[in-house]
Amino acid sequence: MVNNKLMINKLENIVVVGQGAMGLLWYHHLSQIKNSNNAPDNINEEISISLLASNQDSLNDNEQKAATYKFTAYQQQQTKTLPLTYSKTADIAAADVIILCLKSFNVATAIKQIASNINPHCLIILAHNGMGTLKDVESLLPRQQVILAMLTTHGCLRNAPLAITHTGLGQTDIGLLSGQLSSTLQQQLSSQLNDALPRVSFHQDIVQKQWLKLAINCVINPITAVNNIENGEVNKAEFSEQIDLLLTEIINVSKAESINLVLKDLEVIVRKVAQATAKNSSSMRSDVLAGRSTEIDYINGYIHRVAKKYNIATPENTRLWQQVLNLSANSEG
Repeated sequence: MVNNKLMINKLENIVVVGQGAMGLLWYHHLSQIKNSNNAPDNINEEISISLLASNQDSLNDNEQKAATYKFTAYQQQQTKTLPLTYSKTADIAAADVIILCLKSFNVATAIKQIASNINPHCLIILAHNGMGTLKDVESLLPRQQVILAMLTTHGCLRNAPLAITHTGLGQTDIGLLSGQLSSTLQQQLSSQLNDALPRVSFHQDIVQKQWLKLAINCVINPITAVNNIENGEVNKAEFSEQIDLLLTEIINVSKAESINLVLKDLEVIVRKVAQATAKNSSSMRSDVLAGRSTEIDYINGYIHRVAKKYNIATPENTRLWQQVLNLSANSEG
């Protein structure tokens, strides 16, 4: 019993960074586990879940203490208003796990702001679209810091600031990008996250899974953004040739990085994802329409940069990368 308690206590302080849809989704589900009656005796009080939001410094102490968020569960009509605990410097210093649910272009800035307070034994989890943030994050943290990737297929919609609806059940894959993690801690982390928001699996080949997700994003995100269409329309015949070109380029680049992807498999997966999310507006399209920055630099832009390193031509990915950059520049202008 004592050993079990010690094991649970190892990951008792969790900080979620980011008040967007995914940040609030994880914060909510982790908070619910803390407050549930299923947790072992005396553990509930000792677990600390807090949210580090980019705008919390503009709130005074009373506003922070009285903060709430709204959550609508999957396929439920009723919206609950729940208390929100913002992270203080002491929470970051005590954190055993920090989950960064941010846009890829905000990850390095967020780490820079809290790096001096992060415990060297803390597990850093990067949960964002695209690839290309790892080098910057590694440069800001001690060499032995454990950094993991988190990929999720849960659907979540932010209706208003601090108000979300869980729109689709999915699964989450996590895996090691940097540092060393014992199999005991791997299991414990997976189990704890799985208790909060199932289903969570730990993968030894997370980089392969990152490339797979990247390939899907390289097709659906820019095509929907450039053409201002819903995800399902990507499956129209008029985009078939473009999809083929994009994926062929991605496979050529992935091979240079020792990642093996298969064209026919990728085409099937892209079509399935487009069909499963047919009525959705991709995050990139939504960002363009709202005049926000997109993650294109970490999606097709990442393919362009890696390809350049190996002298591989990626005209279609490069073209779409530039097109979306131009769209964003025009909407911001």
